[in-house]
Amino acid sequence: MRKSLVAALAAIVALSVVGVAVADNVYTVGGSTSPKGKGSKKKPLPIGLKFDFQVEEEDSTIRATPIQRFAIGAEGLVTYPEMFPTCKFSQANSSGHKSACKKAKVGGGLVQNIVGPAASRTVKIFCNVSLALYNISGAGKHGGMAIRIDGDPKEPPLSDPSDKTINCPTPIHLSIKSKFVPAKIAGVAADELRFVVPPDLLHPSGLDNTVRNTVSQIFKRVSKKGKRIGGKSRKVGFYSSVGCKGGKRTIQATFTAEDGVKSTARKQGRC
Repeated sequence: MRKSLVAALAAIVALSVVGVAVADNVYTVGGSTSPKGKGSKKKPLPIGLKFDFQVEEEDSTIRATPIQRFAIGAEGLVTYPEMFPTCKFSQANSSGHKSACKKAKVGGGLVQNIVGPAASRTVKIFCNVSLALYNISGAGKHGGMAIRIDGDPKEPPLSDPSDKTINCPTPIHLSIKSKFVPAKIAGVAADELRFVVPPDLLHPSGLDNTVRNTVSQIFKRVSKKGKRIGGKSRKVGFYSSVGCKGGKRTIQATFTAEDGVKSTARKQGRC
C-alpha cells in the first residue's frame, strides 16, 4: 500500500500545472491554563496548559506556505524540565518510544496537515497525525521536548477538513527535537519552545507540507522533590505560572515560513 500511495503522490507532482500563487499565511493561536492563577517567581504555580494554532491562506483556494521554524510561549509560563523524568531523543525517535519514554511523556494532541505539489497550491491532500510530547535529556541548558508525530494511511483517504481521524497518505513516524529558551512575553518572564521542522517532513515524497491546525495539551505535573527558590523548597510543575500583568495572559507563537517571512500571532486569555 505504501508504494502505491507514494507513487500516486509522485504522479500528482508530475501532472500538476506549473503556476505561482502569491498570498500570505494567516495565523491564529489560542490556549488556556488550569488551574487559574498568577503565581510568582518566588512561589511558582504548577499548571496544565492547552495550546492550539491554525494556519490558513488569505486566498482560501490555495494551500498555505510551509512553516519551517516555530517559537511558542505564554506570558509568565516557565518550565522546570530538570525536575521530571526524561528519555533520550533517540528513544523518542524510535519505534519503541511508547515504552522507552512512558515516564517522560508530558503531553499530547493532534496535528492536521495539508500537503500537495509546490507547482500547484490548489491541490489539497489532508494528513492527520497523532502528537506525543516527551521530556528529553540533552536538549540544551534549559531542557526541551521531543515532538513525536505518528500517522499511517487508511482507506478511504481524508476528504473532510474537519475530520480528526489519524490518517495520512504517506506513513510518518518521527520526532522533532525542540528546546526551551528564556524570553520575555508582554514584558513578563517566559520560556519559549523553539524548533525547526526537518526537510523530510517539510517535503514528504517531494510534496509541500503545511500544518493547518494543531491541538495540544501539556499535563499538569508536580515535582515530587522541591526546588530551591528564594531560599525555600518549592514544588514546581513541568509548566508553572510565575505571573502576568493584570487579569489577562498573552499567548504567543512566532512562525517563520519556508520563504523566510516571519509572523507573530497573539491572543489574550484569562490569567
